[in-house]
Amino acid sequence: MLKVGIAAAAAGTGFFDQLVDWAADHGYAAIIAIVAGDGVFPLFPGETVIIAGGTLAATGRLSLLLVILAGAIGAVIGDSAAYWLGRAGGVPIRQFFGRIAGHDRVIAAERMVQRRGPVLVFVGRFLPGIRLAINLSCGAGQMAYRRFLLFDALGALVWSTQAAVLGYIFGKSFERRPWIGLLIALGIALIVAAVVAQRERKHIREEREKAEQERRAPLPE
Repeated sequence: MLKVGIAAAAAGTGFFDQLVDWAADHGYAAIIAIVAGDGVFPLFPGETVIIAGGTLAATGRLSLLLVILAGAIGAVIGDSAAYWLGRAGGVPIRQFFGRIAGHDRVIAAERMVQRRGPVLVFVGRFLPGIRLAINLSCGAGQMAYRRFLLFDALGALVWSTQAAVLGYIFGKSFERRPWIGLLIALGIALIVAAVVAQRERKHIREEREKAEQERRAPLPE
């Protein structure tokens, strides 16, 4: 067991060294690019790269403020791309992103945006499962872009701040072995993401049931 622990520690140290080299080579532009990609293709590790950036800021390799700004800018770029793809419209685009985000999520997002659009855009940054569907729905005619941009930028700034600060706090707590702080921060983020995902599934199920009830309701005479 001791050998396994030593090997894991060595692997963690090597990983963090690679991360430092990545930051030195690409820096904030890489954070912007990865987070922007996450706005259209949720498989990109958007939140993870901001947490990593915050951890690196704790070592002095990056600036915490610039990590936060890079994350927020990337988020707005990605979300805006999804918005304009939704504005472009068309059945093929809706079907394509329905396969990525899930058709139930798209339907639920459309219904929820109609009722509480601005609030949903703001909190959408914290709802990775349904975020893409929300932004597509806003672009499909549910919200003017200026209004969307305002609430999306606010949500992106708060989201980026909490992710970067989380990485920074644990990076500072383990200054001699910052990779441990990174792993703890990522673990906390995963736990929060799991809780959020469970609540998302509940809301999506509720919206699907409401849609079914409305379809089955008799037409007024």
